[in-house]
Amino acid sequence: MALPNWWEVTTPHKDIREGKLSEAIFAADLGDVFYGKAPLEYRDASIFFQKTYLTHGLKNLLANVLTRLNGGKGLSAATAAQAGDPVIQLQTPFGGGKTHALLALYHLIKHRKEVEHLPQLADLPKVEAKVAVFVGTHADPISGKTPWGEIASQLGHYDIVKEHDKKRIAPGKERLRQILEASGPTLILMDEILEYIVKANRAEKVERITHGQTLAFLQELSEVVASSDTCCLVISLPASLLERYDEEAERSLQQIQKISGRVEAVYTPVEGVEIYEVIRTRLFEEFGDEQRRRTVAQTYFDLYQKLGVDVPSEVKEIEYRERIEHAYPFHPELIDVLYEHWGSFPTFQRTRGVLRLLAQVIADLYTRKVVSPLIHSSLVNLENQAIRREFIKHIGNEYDSVVAADIAGKNAKALKIDREMGSEYAKYGIASGIATTVFLYSFSGAQKRETTLPRIRVALLREGIPHTIVSDAIGKLEDELWYFHSEKKHYSFRNRPNLNRVIVDKEETIHDERIREELRDLITRRYAGKALEVYPWPEESSDIPDNKNLKLVILSPDHTFDSEAGKKLVAELFEKAGIGFRVYKNTLSILALDNAQYANLSKAMKRFLALSDIQADTGLLATLTKESQDELKEKLKGAEKEIPFRILTAYRHLALLEDSGITWKDLGIPTVGTSAAISERVKLYLKDQERILSRVTPKYLIDKTLAPDEHEKGVREIYELLLKTPGRSIVENESVLYEAVKEGVRTGFIGVREGSTVYYSQDVSPTGDSVILRGDVARKVKETEALREEEKAKKGEIEKGKGEERKEIKKEEGIIKRVTLRAKVPWDKLSSLITGVIGPLKEKGHAPEITIEIKAETEEQFDRTTLDTKVKETLQQIGAEVEEWKEE
Repeated sequence: MALPNWWEVTTPHKDIREGKLSEAIFAADLGDVFYGKAPLEYRDASIFFQKTYLTHGLKNLLANVLTRLNGGKGLSAATAAQAGDPVIQLQTPFGGGKTHALLALYHLIKHRKEVEHLPQLADLPKVEAKVAVFVGTHADPISGKTPWGEIASQLGHYDIVKEHDKKRIAPGKERLRQILEASGPTLILMDEILEYIVKANRAEKVERITHGQTLAFLQELSEVVASSDTCCLVISLPASLLERYDEEAERSLQQIQKISGRVEAVYTPVEGVEIYEVIRTRLFEEFGDEQRRRTVAQTYFDLYQKLGVDVPSEVKEIEYRERIEHAYPFHPELIDVLYEHWGSFPTFQRTRGVLRLLAQVIADLYTRKVVSPLIHSSLVNLENQAIRREFIKHIGNEYDSVVAADIAGKNAKALKIDREMGSEYAKYGIASGIATTVFLYSFSGAQKRETTLPRIRVALLREGIPHTIVSDAIGKLEDELWYFHSEKKHYSFRNRPNLNRVIVDKEETIHDERIREELRDLITRRYAGKALEVYPWPEESSDIPDNKNLKLVILSPDHTFDSEAGKKLVAELFEKAGIGFRVYKNTLSILALDNAQYANLSKAMKRFLALSDIQADTGLLATLTKESQDELKEKLKGAEKEIPFRILTAYRHLALLEDSGITWKDLGIPTVGTSAAISERVKLYLKDQERILSRVTPKYLIDKTLAPDEHEKGVREIYELLLKTPGRSIVENESVLYEAVKEGVRTGFIGVREGSTVYYSQDVSPTGDSVILRGDVARKVKETEALREEEKAKKGEIEKGKGEERKEIKKEEGIIKRVTLRAKVPWDKLSSLITGVIGPLKEKGHAPEITIEIKAETEEQFDRTTLDTKVKETLQQIGAEVEEWKEE
């Protein structure tokens, strides 16, 4: 069964529910109460005590004072002897409850009859007494009554000190004793007396009055009260001085402390769980059913037991379960962080500041009906300007931009993480909640200004939130927030940017042109690979040679695969090589960028370059903490590792030329972590698609390269055919053809002719000059050769007898030992010239000496690429000696 939401169980005070909060209700002022100017919550004694939780310290204070005023009556001798201190000094931190204690004393003496019905006051002694009040911040040290004049006036005996009051001279003990004896049991309450003394000392200097009259009066009053049996003096003093006080004020404070004698720490704001009771009593009308509170506390206690070492040890103690019960509907950690961290700021005023802030928090959550059994620090809504202001005013306006950038607001990064991650993140505001928690723990008047993962879990986890999500969310905050700092697993917000912000600032200096230049350099130097002949970022067709090598063209970002510029360049590269037409079209494949993925690649490049620049900037590096420097190294390593994957992901569109035209192939997204070179990936794809063949069968050669009516074809002609014909599968290199020919001849599937010799069903070492024959053709040739040999053997004797005759004939005819010929040959019959002419001549003698005369003409013109790079380079490669070269 789900736990009830806190707002279904408890009832906040009406002013909180209706959103009618006033600053005044959290600014208790004894003077305002005395003069009838305070809010009803403080002015009306009954309402005041109904909203006041009597802590052990406060109850001791009330009993102490009443006992003193009662002269110890109604108590045992032992108790009376220990109780009833005549002079009590309330010295607690700012906002520690001094004024609230004075108000309780004031109402209890002044309006006892109005509060007699309240059960929490029933066991306190009943005393008839007078009360006099002096509040230093309300008194005028120049023209108003002095402390002795004001007190005497309230007690009805002003005439006794009238002259001393006008002359602003302390009256002395005798006159003070007269006043107190005439008044009977009397309680004197003095608040903000140090404030008055500071101002009075300045006035005394101006008016040339003997210095230190107020301190003298306090000394006299303390001694007179101490000598009385039914009088009590209660003075409130700050525990430390704010910056507005000077060294003179410090000396005055020390003197007051000495004058007032015993320092009585009778009112301690936090004693165990009392602070929780104080706060919830002030803020809620009803706390709900006790059993429900216990069920909630037990459920949280059980959760912490299951989490084990993932939460602080104290939350697994039984005492913490009791703290949850007493703090309900607040989670104790929220009150603790406000009281211990923020309460250490003098300007926060502890209890008063906590009450004021929590009232805003309750009003916000109650209005929005935020789902939660308890109110955690992670639920504090920093997007609410009133709540945010309660924090910002103590730490500086510069943190307003920190909150807006990282924690709360429509553009806050934590909120963005919640939206992007969805599921539990969005439902429970995981990232925003963690960021808020860390922010609350990041500030203190003391040294502790951060928090840990175990404490974050306590601040965040509640019913429905998986505990495993916290570590994951912390990682996301570390990666994306700008002012979120992490050092040795301690987390905090600071007003100086973290490494993330430094990176973002550096990224803003990285322009697109630099990204392009660096990308081209990386592709050329590191990621192109050597599996194919690679040509990065060409601008025109003359940038790509027309040779027999398998080539990969990598287009620039200006020529993406779906852009008009890209399509135009691809068509040009396949069609032309400079001003001439491309011959070996089938050797070319073209790789182009995907538009969307290029954006990701560009982003990754920008991050990598920014990190590299930061690492190289020794001055900037020195401003980073050791942890941030280590983090920078890891980020740089990760960014560098990501680049090849992003390049492969972006360069995914491959253009190939088919017999029907240009087609685009999508290589898809590579496996994460892949670091293969670009050409390796493309070649592997082409092999998988059987566009590049690393092995072919003899049958494939016959079926794919010989027309039905063709019985033979040269190996070089076959190779050229594959390289030139778009759409055909292409062998990885010439040796693939040679191996197929070897296998075919050896198995008798095909034959091969070398010159005039035919090889069939035997081992052979083919070359580019070899001619393959269909198997039946080769077999018939070999059978014919066998018959000829047989006939030759039979005619051997006949030939032998005719030998002499042949010799005579040869003598008559003459012996031919040299043949020189010159002939015009069609260019497409050069292979037949080699097999039918050069081959037989070579077989009968030495390798013939061949001199070629080529005359070529064109209607346009021959470009230098064709003449120098192709023609001359080929002649050099084959070892030809150019005897004559004319250009006209």
